[in-house]
Amino acid sequence: MPEHLVIDVDGHVFEPDELWEQYLPTRFHERRPRLITDERGTTRYVIEGKVIPPGTGVGAWAPEGIRESTTLREGGVDSGLRLADMDTEGIDITVLYGAMSLGLYAGADQELTVESCRAYNNWLADWCSADPKRLRGTPALPLKWMDEAVAEAERCVTELGFVSLTVPCAVGDRNPDHPDNDPLYDLAEQLDVPLGFHAGGGRFANGRFTDAYAQLHVIEFPFNLMFAATTLICGGVLERFKRLKVALLEGGVGWFPHTLERLDEHYEYRSHEFDAITKPPGEYLAEGRLFVSTEGEHGLPQVIEQIGCDIIVWASDYPHWDSDFPTSVTGVTHRSDLSDTHKQAIFQTNPKRLFGWD
Repeated sequence: MPEHLVIDVDGHVFEPDELWEQYLPTRFHERRPRLITDERGTTRYVIEGKVIPPGTGVGAWAPEGIRESTTLREGGVDSGLRLADMDTEGIDITVLYGAMSLGLYAGADQELTVESCRAYNNWLADWCSADPKRLRGTPALPLKWMDEAVAEAERCVTELGFVSLTVPCAVGDRNPDHPDNDPLYDLAEQLDVPLGFHAGGGRFANGRFTDAYAQLHVIEFPFNLMFAATTLICGGVLERFKRLKVALLEGGVGWFPHTLERLDEHYEYRSHEFDAITKPPGEYLAEGRLFVSTEGEHGLPQVIEQIGCDIIVWASDYPHWDSDFPTSVTGVTHRSDLSDTHKQAIFQTNPKRLFGWD
């Protein structure tokens, strides 16, 4: 086992159906999110009458079903089993995101959305109580209604002990650099917690694919992060919020040098169109406030050669269909094309700086 800590910046849980009966106020039970089994025997969530993910048709997200694709290990539901699997892998701390709850922000019913986010967050806090030093939560937030989102974010950090704030790469038509988001960024600075921009929620290319989840998944996740990085840097978010820290999650790191090179090139030739920033986009990396997660891609050494190692953090994506349990850690630690210094930075030094942990 490595001598340094292994910190997983992006693990996942799955929301069991009983969560809503136990944690959502009784008056919402008729309208609560529900886990169903469709005519093919696969699981879907019904939220405000809409079946998610669709089994067939446009996008056709996860044709095998939401639980089947997101929860290949029961450690996604059972915290005791999760800790056992972390021991097997050699993971010391995992920062937890949801599955269906990543999309709760998009609800149309404000009261139901707010209460569903609170219910999920309370459930997750109780789930993490099995070992709060190793299991660290991030909240679902009703981001369509920023006053409610800010209040819930503050509660989750100050009362529930959550360590980051969860945001998609876009909230409907609202980009990450939209002024409506500023209260959340201001709160994150005040609380000294990062924002985790999680790929997959933007659905930018969803309508271009039919019954082709695998193809969609290939391009959608990194494109979500390209979009988020471009708007966060060039839209002036990091310029306006000098202490804000951001993590770009679940799209790998290979896209980042290419995107950064193009941003710098366009700034060089057309800087007059970048009126929200005061220096080339690439120079914001030197501030150490923008991080990108890797699951250990083959091209990781080349990325480190191009942009350095200081912004890269490691994620397991456990227990999703594309996670590498039980070799997600050793698949990196046993590599000969990464130095021990790089491994310690990715697993420990950089995550601790991201979350502000001593």
